Amino acid sequence: MNRLRLVIVFALVSVGLGVSVLRVGSVLAAQRPHAAPAPFLYRPYYGDQTVLSRSISLFDHDSPNYVQDGTFVRYDGQVFQTGGATSCQPYVNCYDGHNGYDINLYFAPVLSAGAGTVIRASWFNPSNHLDGGGLWVAIDHGYHDGIDYVSMYCHLSAILVSIGEQVGAQWQIATSGSTGSATGPHLHFSVFEMPNWQPMDPFGWRGSGPDPNTVPDYYLWTSDPAAPTQAPCLACGDNSLRTGATLVDDASPGFSTTGTWYTATGTGVIGGAMHWTPTTTANAPTATATWRPTIPTAGMYEVGVYVDPIDSGSQWAGYSIRSLNAADSPITTTVWLDQQHIGTFQNAYGTISTGPQWVSLGSYQFAAGAQPDGQVTLSNATGEDGAQLGADAVEFVPLSGGAPPPPPAPTPGPTATPTIPPTPTAIPPTPVPTQIPGLLPPHQRGGHP
Repeated sequence: MNRLRLVIVFALVSVGLGVSVLRVGSVLAAQRPHAAPAPFLYRPYYGDQTVLSRSISLFDHDSPNYVQDGTFVRYDGQVFQTGGATSCQPYVNCYDGHNGYDINLYFAPVLSAGAGTVIRASWFNPSNHLDGGGLWVAIDHGYHDGIDYVSMYCHLSAILVSIGEQVGAQWQIATSGSTGSATGPHLHFSVFEMPNWQPMDPFGWRGSGPDPNTVPDYYLWTSDPAAPTQAPCLACGDNSLRTGATLVDDASPGFSTTGTWYTATGTGVIGGAMHWTPTTTANAPTATATWRPTIPTAGMYEVGVYVDPIDSGSQWAGYSIRSLNAADSPITTTVWLDQQHIGTFQNAYGTISTGPQWVSLGSYQFAAGAQPDGQVTLSNATGEDGAQLGADAVEFVPLSGGAPPPPPAPTPGPTATPTIPPTPTAIPPTPVPTQIPGLLPPHQRGGHP
């Protein structure tokens, strides 16, 4: 039998450029019978670890809108009386109003959780890059049994897709990071019911009583959610090269520049030195850097760029990757990377220190030998005025395990100023900072998928 609940909503809604207003209204929430959608989500990362075993903060079924009412309700119905972030199980936070899952993903490839259309790919708040989700991507997965679902990926260091692009399940769309309102590198992952960005829990509801969330929560993970391809972890361990990698440093014969570049030396740079140049707001670059590898064997390679802890301050660095498509024709893909929030930087929560990092630009197909059609080019036409754009080393690491992912589709050339499209009637509430504790070994932690 249909059960209707009248819920009076007093919610802080983020609108425009991060300004919060008080919305007072009434929402008629229907806990109605509904055919459960067929599961369609896959893990948004490489590897065999389950989502719950990698989660460091969970979804709050009681008002997942970042309003702290003192109550947190987990997907199994357990209630925690809390304010802010509180440990509700070993090494996992349950904090009031959280609208998704924070996943322990340290500068690692982020995959699309399902097929769909990219509807967001930029800064969450273009006027304040320390606000909310930082660099973020959202994918509209279309209707599943009458419900239009969107997945959201926040705190990214690099974006590999553009608005309007069609992606398949588990295509690499980004690399995780620590942009926006975050106290450390991780991935904030949320699922929304459209058109009003209503957060729902993709693990469904397993409590014995009624689900307090105002939209139905269904279990959306497929029975085999792991990615068939295992890309190398460029940020794992120290910052040394991965096994089998081809390195092109800024002192290598395969490195070249145009325009004016300066050199800098210091701790943490590859080979003891790196290059940098000021960015420009002009549409055409006044300086470029290019890395051309000599590939030992034709195939798919993960491309990683080394971001130095010094002289790397651009927040919209555009790397153009020239590679081959399935027909062995040359294509160019542009990836946008935030250099500034790697290394040591300040945000509203103090000093964040990630150290220098290898950051994945995605997986691409290259021919063997010297590369007439294979290269990575960095342009100083970022739309920023005078930021330091760093250039050091690029590595090309062969993929392993299963069929390779499809080559990325060509993306439009860089624009002078990154923009975000017009928002719908509501936008997702601004995520709050997440404390990142250590994790128990995976075999000591339960959970699925």
